[in-house]
Amino acid sequence: MHTISRQQFLQHTAMAGIAWLVSSIEGFALTRPGKKIRVGIIGCGSVSGQYLPHLSKSPHVELVSVCDIIYERAKQRATEYNIPNHYPHIDQMLAGPAFDLVVTLTDMQEHGRLNKQALQAGRHVWSEKPLANTYREGKELLELAKNKQLPLWGAPAVVDSPQFGF
Repeated sequence: MHTISRQQFLQHTAMAGIAWLVSSIEGFALTRPGKKIRVGIIGCGSVSGQYLPHLSKSPHVELVSVCDIIYERAKQRATEYNIPNHYPHIDQMLAGPAFDLVVTLTDMQEHGRLNKQALQAGRHVWSEKPLANTYREGKELLELAKNKQLPLWGAPAVVDSPQFGF
């Protein structure tokens, strides 16, 4: 059996997630002729460094906002990718300029809460890592998305993560 490092694993799965996200956005954009999907990113750490280069180059994406609890990271990513809005808190991002899709790239423990907040605010949600931390929380998110008629996507391959398995 060939083993890989945690860093290699995260890079490979992030690339799979990015490819899936970009193709999902393209399909979603086809339902909205002539319009780009306006995107807000929450979480500007290392994983955003995998997503932002691809999203910024997509002809179907307009990067509207970034958010991180370490505000300097949000400001840095906004400058790096010419994103007009940056925030230290999701409440401020959701109250700011309109966007269609939240891409959640934060610590796993926050995903359920942040994804719920985004869905309640009427945003489509793409969540890296797991959608939620428990089966019950995930089921509630799926019901909320269904009731609001909003797409909710989860990144692929995370269930293979050694950290997730632990």
